[in-house]
Amino acid sequence: MRIAQSTIILLFLSVVAGCTAYPRYRTGSAEMPAKARDRQIDIPTKDYIRLGIIIEGYLGRPYAGSSKYEPGLDCSLFTREVFRDYNNLELPRKSSDQFDTGKPIHRNLLRYGDLVFFKTVGNTISHVGIYVGNGEFAHASSSSGVIISALSEKYWAQRYAGARRIFE
Repeated sequence: MRIAQSTIILLFLSVVAGCTAYPRYRTGSAEMPAKARDRQIDIPTKDYIRLGIIIEGYLGRPYAGSSKYEPGLDCSLFTREVFRDYNNLELPRKSSDQFDTGKPIHRNLLRYGDLVFFKTVGNTISHVGIYVGNGEFAHASSSSGVIISALSEKYWAQRYAGARRIFE
């Protein structure tokens, strides 16, 4: 009888333990948010559309110094001009200084309009772009001018340094 009671108690405890909530995230500073975490949209859709139209207007523009007839852009000038056109925000001129602007954002929590940064030269921030959703970002490429690239491309994935949210 005692063995039967012990077996029933063990069975009950294993079922109850299987039904308890498992912590979805660990606590601590090394916490990685889940990719599927709820993302709140804090700015109206019309503002997203307006930002998209501004970015689209820059696509294809040459990189700085690539043409003496049409003024070009480098990466930080591109982001600076887009945000100036979008909401009169004055970003610093250098990508490394732009990296110190806004709120740090984990890669899994990127939203349309966030700045994404890369270390393309040595171990310092040397490239910036604007996240446009679906794992892609718009930026001024030295070889192709203003284009859209995927964060998952090997070159960019290996050099990704972080992101900043400039507006809420």
